[in-house]
Amino acid sequence: MSYTITRTNGAQVAVVADGTIDATLDLKLIGKNYAGYGGVQNENFVYLLENFASNNPPPRAISGQIWFDSSSSKLKFYDGVKFRTTGGAEISSTAPTGLTVGDFWFDTTNKQLYAWDGAAYTLIGPQGVAGSQTVTQMRSVSLLDTSGNPHAVIQAIDDDVTIFTISTENFTLNAVNPIDGFSNIHQGVTLCYTNNDGVSTLGQTQTGHRFWGTATNSEKLGGLSASSFIQTTNATFSNPVHFAHTGFTVGDPQALLRVFNDAETTPTIQNQQGKEIVFKTTVSGTPTTSNIKFSGRTDTTYVDILPTVTLVSNIGSLDFKFKDVFADKFKGTADKADLLSVNGNYRSASTDSSINTIAARDVNGYINAVVFQGVATSANYADLAEKYLADAEYEVGTVVMVGGEKEVTAAQVGFRALGAVSANPAYMMNSALEGGTYIALKGRVPVKVLGSVIKGQRLVAGQDGTAQAAMGNTADVFAIALETSNDASVKLIECVIL
Repeated sequence: MSYTITRTNGAQVAVVADGTIDATLDLKLIGKNYAGYGGVQNENFVYLLENFASNNPPPRAISGQIWFDSSSSKLKFYDGVKFRTTGGAEISSTAPTGLTVGDFWFDTTNKQLYAWDGAAYTLIGPQGVAGSQTVTQMRSVSLLDTSGNPHAVIQAIDDDVTIFTISTENFTLNAVNPIDGFSNIHQGVTLCYTNNDGVSTLGQTQTGHRFWGTATNSEKLGGLSASSFIQTTNATFSNPVHFAHTGFTVGDPQALLRVFNDAETTPTIQNQQGKEIVFKTTVSGTPTTSNIKFSGRTDTTYVDILPTVTLVSNIGSLDFKFKDVFADKFKGTADKADLLSVNGNYRSASTDSSINTIAARDVNGYINAVVFQGVATSANYADLAEKYLADAEYEVGTVVMVGGEKEVTAAQVGFRALGAVSANPAYMMNSALEGGTYIALKGRVPVKVLGSVIKGQRLVAGQDGTAQAAMGNTADVFAIALETSNDASVKLIECVIL
């Protein structure tokens, strides 16, 4: 009678016939009445005892089967897909011996995990040493800048406080990874609370944190760069120098000039003797003979601004002008004037038709006005036009008639034409009408004509805003053609509106 072999979960593995051995698994399955079964059975026990120790995995593994990998000295188990290394670590207060590469050791004294690399132990973490509630460690981290780019940085942490950072780059910290005492990470070593960029104490630590030891060189002293200090043999200043409000004086033994802040509010340059302060310039290495001076009057408390040589110096130039000069009176000759007095009221000149201005010619030589009162002897343009409200925007020369939603619309055949849209009216009536279109009622204008036309031929309303030659006697004639055209399409023809 054959044996049916099943797994723990009830799944059938094999059926072993009497007197046979089944090799479905890595252990041999022995059938009933198999001669010499003892040797086979003993081999199975050896396989189990050594966990199939070999450099190669068992070829017929089932899930849960254990195999000792002799090549790496690792105990592995089959998960139904592949053999995986079992977890765990050596646990002791001292470093164990006899481990293989990749084995873990948990240090129970410092509560730290190490990995054996074949020659020494590598600390996995935590980097902090147990024994207190704080963290003391050198931590390698990746920090984001304000643009979201990552940067590799080393943090030195003690008592949960970052004391300094080490970086190969300069960047501003992103708010998603803040560090107390740091707004920027600087290239090199940066102490905490030193990121006071843009202020007078740039690079100066604002807390008690310091570097202790001997430095061969220093860029700053008291928060100021070495270039901020002067030597007694070289008093050249490369940057502005700060003085108190009392300022400084020039002159020895008598101070003839004082520079100070009057009442600590008003910057002041004051002479200490005499009544004048002179401002001199040098051009191409030669001092100028004409300069400007402030001179106090002996009879009053006022000051005059005077040239040192009369009729030589200027105020401003063609390239550098003052915006406004305010005075009660100007005595002299002016090349230009912005305003002209008209009956006591000052008015400017204008090329447009603005009210209360003086009419001036524009670039075309035209003079514009809202109303011209007087006699004109000639006009550039030839038509008399009036503004009407049209139901659409019409091109120049479009023939219109009374109708549509507003006052005029595009003329149609059979209706009396009012006139044509003017290009340049010579006389514009009803000009105050808002949104209106100038319609030529009399005179010479271009007109849209459909079909051929002969000079002198009478015109009547055509299709969709055009004119056409009149046929026979009709009362609807509104224009006469002034030129001939054989073009049968729509075109502009010079006409006279009757």
